[in-house]
Amino acid sequence: MTSIYIHIPFCERICFYCDFPKKVGKIEEISTYLHALKKEIEMYELPKIIDTLYLGGGTPSILNDEQFEILHSTIKKFTFSTDYEFTIECNPEHISIEKLQWFKRLGINRVSLGVQTFNDKLLKLLNRKHNRDMVLNAVKLLKQEGFNNISIDLIFALPLQTMEMLKTDLATLLVLDVPHISYYSLILEEKTIFDHWVREGKLSLVDNELEAAMYEEVITTMRKHYHHYEISNFAYPGYESKHNKVYWKNQHYYGFGMGASGYIDNVRYYNEDRVIRYLEKVSKKEHPIAHKDELTKADIIKEALLLGLRLIDGVNISEINERYQVDVMTYFQEEFTILKKHGFIEISDNIRLTHKGLFYGNEVFSYFI
Repeated sequence: MTSIYIHIPFCERICFYCDFPKKVGKIEEISTYLHALKKEIEMYELPKIIDTLYLGGGTPSILNDEQFEILHSTIKKFTFSTDYEFTIECNPEHISIEKLQWFKRLGINRVSLGVQTFNDKLLKLLNRKHNRDMVLNAVKLLKQEGFNNISIDLIFALPLQTMEMLKTDLATLLVLDVPHISYYSLILEEKTIFDHWVREGKLSLVDNELEAAMYEEVITTMRKHYHHYEISNFAYPGYESKHNKVYWKNQHYYGFGMGASGYIDNVRYYNEDRVIRYLEKVSKKEHPIAHKDELTKADIIKEALLLGLRLIDGVNISEINERYQVDVMTYFQEEFTILKKHGFIEISDNIRLTHKGLFYGNEVFSYFI
């Protein structure tokens, strides 16, 4: 299994809640970056067959024809497996016949739409450019053009969001009939506009009780129509994200571009998160890596639990014992005893979160950091 993540850090505008490596880019700067990206990828001797490729951001869908051509000159060198998955993150307002023609030329077969909410008032608060109708039109056009593997990203527990607003979002979502949904709770990240407003008392977050009630509403509603396969992810059978499951199963992958990270040969590496530093290193024919973490066996086993417990099926005891040559029940005996006492996990052939544990995921994961 060979997986690649490519980061396109540029956006037309900055969303007020987002802390991913990104910037508002000029046309010339984006093209320069894409040429550097090509050079970075050429520094690696990649396996011959690629199984999953993910174009994330930022907003990869902002690229113009010239920039897609540069990207195509890089990607056309890849050979994909017969059942490959190639995802691009998009803003709904960017979906057009012209863009979709580029997606087809690149070999993209999965489109992830950053919707966040269908409520126009909340979209303005988030500083999103699209509105509800643009989302509906984007999904319609995608299906008309043969893109049936569509994922929609949504957020709940937004400032000013009520339970009725959430229920309306869920109702709208179900009508769209897309095969994959990622539904995350808002996390207040440092140095974002939302963080600044909260500190100044200009914005209030929903309380913990309402947030928990909203998550219950999300999973109860979604489970009637979708397979709930990860804490925040739901899919029709066969449409689970192959690429993201690489992360959750603690498998190796390559990461290219500014701010990207990779995990190869038990080493996690993190690229420079400033465009100028990234470009400088690549121009010197250096890997644009800011730092590396060489993981010990203990680190790897902890990460396997930390990531694997995000999956609803959890981690299989026999598989993890064989993969890491460890008796996981003995290795984490103290942690498992505490977590079972709190009712956060259950253990059979697999170790998995209970329904209660889904609401205390971060507390559970803290035992394996």
